[in-house]
Amino acid sequence: MRRVLSRLSMVLLAIAVCAAGATGAAADKKKAKGGKKAAEAPASAEIAKSLADVKWGMSKDEVEKVFIEKIKTKYKPLIAKTKDAVEEDRLRQVAKQELSRIREGYVEFDGKSTGWDVSFLKGEFSQKNDEAMLVVRDENSQNFYFFIGGKLWKWYKAFDASVFPANNFGTFAGAVQRRFGDAKEGKGELRKGAGEHQWLEWQDKETRLRAVDETDFYGFYCLVFESKDTLGNLAKLRTVEDDKGDGKHALVEAVTTDDTAAEDSDDSSNIVDRLTGKIRKREDAEAPAEETASTKGKKSKKTAAAEPVIADEDDPLSGL
Repeated sequence: MRRVLSRLSMVLLAIAVCAAGATGAAADKKKAKGGKKAAEAPASAEIAKSLADVKWGMSKDEVEKVFIEKIKTKYKPLIAKTKDAVEEDRLRQVAKQELSRIREGYVEFDGKSTGWDVSFLKGEFSQKNDEAMLVVRDENSQNFYFFIGGKLWKWYKAFDASVFPANNFGTFAGAVQRRFGDAKEGKGELRKGAGEHQWLEWQDKETRLRAVDETDFYGFYCLVFESKDTLGNLAKLRTVEDDKGDGKHALVEAVTTDDTAAEDSDDSSNIVDRLTGKIRKREDAEAPAEETASTKGKKSKKTAAAEPVIADEDDPLSGL
């Protein structure tokens, strides 16, 4: 009898040990999953400050008005200050041209072919889904404001190639992290077959922000601000499939899945930019000094030697 009880005790003890082991393994697995979810993009209060007067859900007219008012605010005191009639007329003409560019920089993606379909913006929008874009140029970047259903949901800021050194993600990363704080790092394909990219990521209650390295493919860096609300409903909003590709974008997929000009404006000066994705320096900027063979070699050595530090007064993000 004692032997039977002893064996029974040993069997029960073995069962208890196995059960405890299984519970521990399940807990470890749950903990591991929890750890993966915990690796979220850090919050940054600077995102809302950067968006400033531009709010998600704005109409095209409301966004245009923001920039039109900025141009008027910029030139009104300059015109009032000058005593020279010729200079006053010049300032009025420059202001008029900038206002025209704002109004003409709107394009609707209604199925007709545009230069943007084969540019670096491919994958940022889809055709025939009530989407549109407003292009706004500033001193050191091109800005693309995307609408869906008539409401603003994304801001893509592409910096000029001259702003940050190409193939030096460390300098760019340092500059944006000084502004937005420490970021979550990401690496992978943004679109199928597009090649590997690296990016930094932040968020706040309403917005997802990414700083993306496009230097290997297009020669520039960019910031992409996106409405989290719209990202979560993008599959429902885009009911028509893009026949030029699968339309998937890693920056959108990361949020929506469980895993981590007038239309084609006749601006011939930047058609090559649209097709190749190259972001050029302002056309009204001073021409750089001619580069000789000797200075070219020195420049390359200097770039490779160390990551340059961008002074606060030269910070290309200061205008945000």
